[in-house]
Amino acid sequence: MLVEIISKALGPIIVGGGVGLLAGYSGFIKREYSQAFADFVVKIALPIALFVAAANSNPKTILDLDYALAIGCGLILAFIGAYLAGIIFFKHDRGNASMLGLCASFPDMAYCGPPILLATIGASGLIAMVIGNLIYTVIILPIALMLIGGGDKGQSAGAKLWNSLRQPLVFLPILGAILSVSGVKLPELVTNSLNELGETAGGVALFFLGLYLSGIKPKFNVEVLFSVFVKNIVQGAIILAVGMGLGLQGDLLKSAFIIGILPTATANPALAVALNIYEEKAASTVMISTVLSLVTMAIGIAVVEML
Repeated sequence: MLVEIISKALGPIIVGGGVGLLAGYSGFIKREYSQAFADFVVKIALPIALFVAAANSNPKTILDLDYALAIGCGLILAFIGAYLAGIIFFKHDRGNASMLGLCASFPDMAYCGPPILLATIGASGLIAMVIGNLIYTVIILPIALMLIGGGDKGQSAGAKLWNSLRQPLVFLPILGAILSVSGVKLPELVTNSLNELGETAGGVALFFLGLYLSGIKPKFNVEVLFSVFVKNIVQGAIILAVGMGLGLQGDLLKSAFIIGILPTATANPALAVALNIYEEKAASTVMISTVLSLVTMAIGIAVVEML
């Protein structure tokens, strides 16, 4: 059972990334096209997917503050801790430190989340993905994008914040959450039409990752391993501790914890390439985090069964 759950979570990553890797190695598709795939994921497909997920979510769960706080503490504290480590220990500028923070805190909710949540909790656990994505796109991404754009010395803080908020990856999920809380339902025709683009985000991101990796030698250094340690282990521990402290129990506590033990998101390298920053380390982090998640997710699922 445990092997089947993990296989379902990691299977698409292995196949999608493997196809991209083979396409790049064989020259079937030129690696120079990586930028176009990354832009498509970050600027079009992923924002639309997050918008639809937020708009169709249950507003009561979105407004469950303890649940959101437990997940949010894990996501935000992991980002802040990794960002500060990037500044203090790895001597990065704010842009590279921000990408380090994203790699250490952004869970792969698109592919690894559904099979594990469905198998261990059921359909009700999927709301953790919506909450996690909303927290990430409403709070963390605007801050990260503002810090990455910090090199624009001629811009005020307000201008930098506006530039981050007007990115589709930020404002579309926020709009979706507003529609959900306001009780506005998207027509089925609109949802189905948007899903044609949104559902391609994960597959294209995986293909892009393989295509990009075909032209680099993965980095196995202290910084990458630090990111993996924070993402695969520390983040889940934070969510579990905060959730128990807030009195969360049962499926709410389990689903929140599972978000924290997922490997780092395949969208991170796409974002890095789209922004022309931290590209090779982001791709290496995803690869190592995914491989090690064979162990860390198995341990995490065992913990869930004891909660």
